[in-house]
Amino acid sequence: MKILNTNWINIVGVFIVSFLFTTIFDSLDPNVSRDFFQTIIASLIGILLYGMLFWICFITALIILDLFLIVFNQKYLKIKLFLEWIIISSPFIYWAIKYPEQRALYIVAVATFFITQLLRRGLINKATH
Repeated sequence: MKILNTNWINIVGVFIVSFLFTTIFDSLDPNVSRDFFQTIIASLIGILLYGMLFWICFITALIILDLFLIVFNQKYLKIKLFLEWIIISSPFIYWAIKYPEQRALYIVAVATFFITQLLRRGLINKATH
């Protein structure tokens, strides 16, 4: 259970970076006429409500892959976390190629998830030792 609790870093990391990215990107868009507060609210609504299916699938995939790959055996942890990152990021890499209008957001989310996986390695080592 301690290992599953380390998933918070992935969830918080991807949420914060996606929120900051969409807030900054929307506030710099010349075709959108809203103030900064409205941009923040729009970003929150977009990430939490429009992205609800993403969050459900993301958290479920993290838990399932952790149960199969990491919980019972932490040997080769770096490789297992990298494999988990590849499996979960694959749809977003595909969507980044297929949908150029959202490409930057997908690339930022994938890169953030990779960085949080590296940070999570330290949390897992600390939780299990």
